[in-house]
Amino acid sequence: MTAPRRYDARSRQLQARQTRERILEVARRLFVEQGYAATAIEQIATAAGVSGRTVFAGFGSKINLLRQAVDTAIAGDSDDVPLAQRPAMLLVHQAPTAAEAFERLADAYAEVVQRAYGIYSVVHRAADADPEIAELERLIEAQRLTGAGQLAATLAGRLGVTDPEAIAYMRDVLWTVGSPLQYGLLVHGRGWTVDRYRDWSARALAALVPPSGVAA
Repeated sequence: MTAPRRYDARSRQLQARQTRERILEVARRLFVEQGYAATAIEQIATAAGVSGRTVFAGFGSKINLLRQAVDTAIAGDSDDVPLAQRPAMLLVHQAPTAAEAFERLADAYAEVVQRAYGIYSVVHRAADADPEIAELERLIEAQRLTGAGQLAATLAGRLGVTDPEAIAYMRDVLWTVGSPLQYGLLVHGRGWTVDRYRDWSARALAALVPPSGVAA
């Protein structure tokens, strides 16, 4: 008598994760190539080798698929780990000096924006015509500002800055320099290499972040 086949939960979970990541990869590519409005769920499903029902079951809606496509592009994978707790950002917070933190942060910016620029620019371009996407862009920017505030607090500690206005200024500088749109202007708009963008980021941060308690 043949023994009953054991249910392999881990294999099913791995398969589900691979399917989800494939859908996200295809969605990012098609959104970037065609734009958000011109890309249909059924088209994404077909390119990913699944049904439209599978896409809706996994993501609920097209806007949520876009949201998760952005989130995973920024993070680098679909693991439920905030960007601030990722190795590149932890290295920034652990830097012994402000100068080293600027260098490590420039590395982190270059790593993140290369992945995120394409899909981020989709959101930015579509925001004017779609209130849901406008809200998504607002949430993304709010998250970036929160992360910049955490980095500013770390840098303030290295620089001996205690003035709240100066720390807020530092946050705004970090938020601006680290924007994927800034990367797009220089790399895609002006033809800079990623290495040149990375070095510019380090120099810009060192020049713009005040070394005292007085905001520039």
